[in-house]
Amino acid sequence: IMKIEPKHWARAFFPVGSLCDSVDNNLCESFNNAIIEARFYPCISMLEKVRQKMTKRVQENREKSKKWTNNPICPNIFKNLK
Repeated sequence: IMKIEPKHWARAFFPVGSLCDSVDNNLCESFNNAIIEARFYPCISMLEKVRQKMTKRVQENREKSKKWTNNPICPNIFKNLK
């Protein structure tokens, strides 16, 4: 993710005068849904659960991306582009 400019994925770099709130809402809703089970733990335990979940997700995506051919674009996106 560090190879991609933060303006494409970090809310802190989104334009101030965003024309649509759905981007912010979707980010919040997606994050809340992803951590729903961890939200009931005390703070430190909650953060540890979130860290574990994100680490697992990054590793799973890394393993999936190793199966891609020489094309730098995700196969599903490439299929849609065709």
